[in-house]
Amino acid sequence: MLNSPVGRGHPQFSFCLGQVLGALVTALGALVVGSLLRLAAPSGVWVVLLVCWFAVITVREFGLLSFGLPQNARLVPVTVFRHGRFFGPLQFGLEMGTGLRTYVTSGLPYVLLPAVALLASPGAALVAGLGFGLGRSLMTTSNLRFSDDNSWDLEFSLYERWIKAILVMAFAGGFFAAVI
Repeated sequence: MLNSPVGRGHPQFSFCLGQVLGALVTALGALVVGSLLRLAAPSGVWVVLLVCWFAVITVREFGLLSFGLPQNARLVPVTVFRHGRFFGPLQFGLEMGTGLRTYVTSGLPYVLLPAVALLASPGAALVAGLGFGLGRSLMTTSNLRFSDDNSWDLEFSLYERWIKAILVMAFAGGFFAAVI
């Protein structure tokens, strides 16, 4: 996943900082766009639509339904590292933190983004962005700290179904607590 340019130390820190900043920018952007969309229907309509969308994504997460979600399915180019050991990884993390520049492996952000846009307060949008950025950073640091031989990927795949179940349940708990 991440090799020597974003290895350990300051590059890893700046990469994770970039992920959090990118997620915060995306959450605030969704909030701004959503402030216009909220005028189209009362919040009750958006809640019903989002609950239905969450149900569809949940079924997709467990492989019972298969369909693609929009994403920029390519990696961030290695040319971002021309900016040095701090700003290169920061830019790389910023682009990954937005979720708009590279692969998104879960459908849950596709529920979170419209939920932020259509229902969140400014504070809740900041918390959602922070949570997404920290979640992406946790995956990065977990991988880097597990081992140097990429065996983390094998271990992750062994428990992926359980991890998905836990994430879906945690997301559902937070989502329904926020909309009720």
